[in-house]
Amino acid sequence: MTNKIIIVVLAISVRSYSQVGINTTKPQGVLDIVSTTSTMVIPRLPDPNAITSPVAGMLAYDSTNKTIRYYDGVQWSTLMYSKEQTKSNEGVVKISGSGVGGSAGTKPSWANVPPDTTKQVTYSAPLNYASSPTTSWPDNSPASDDKIYKNGRFLENNVLGQVHQWRIIVNYTKNANASSQEIRFILRNPSSGFRSEMNAVIPTGKSSGILVYNFTTIADKVSLPPPLGTGNGYIIEWESSDKVTALSIDSITRVSAQKN
Repeated sequence: MTNKIIIVVLAISVRSYSQVGINTTKPQGVLDIVSTTSTMVIPRLPDPNAITSPVAGMLAYDSTNKTIRYYDGVQWSTLMYSKEQTKSNEGVVKISGSGVGGSAGTKPSWANVPPDTTKQVTYSAPLNYASSPTTSWPDNSPASDDKIYKNGRFLENNVLGQVHQWRIIVNYTKNANASSQEIRFILRNPSSGFRSEMNAVIPTGKSSGILVYNFTTIADKVSLPPPLGTGNGYIIEWESSDKVTALSIDSITRVSAQKN
């Protein structure tokens, strides 16, 4: 009789550990949770990469990027979040001006700037953005001025390794009789020494028009602010080979490419 009791107890023990049911007596998997009023909460971490020995199949809520991450055996990836198969960290943000005044706000502008003079592009709060769908903030980075611009620095989306395109549209005026004129824009990171330049030449006889500059950056630990990195973004500057009668920033757009 004693032997039979032991066998029954062991059988129950094996069954209870092979399938666990919460709010159900008939679990249909290793773990089966049933609820109509609540849900499961997975571990919340500011950076899943901090896990020293991850194993394939791990799940975590990335509290910095506001998304669910999974470890595929090689790296932490982001779960797809919509029917369109898009990622939560892609988006376009177009700054059309700043401060109060007009639908686009005040645009950074300069007048009668001497040659070989460096000018920094800065905005005052609050920023004005192009309306949707031109501006579509990344899902992991809700609309907020300090998500793209803070203390004179332009910020990438908070995803390490994410590629960003920066488009700067400029309006200019110069003396029509002046010879050809070169206007150079510079995007640089003082923390790392990264520097990218792009030149545009205004032909002789051209007195006004629009110039477009494009830059590419990849978010890393010396460009992103804490907690992901130690940087604080990029500075945008411009210089001219000759005197500039007038120059203004029409818009600055940051395009964040999707990143797994």
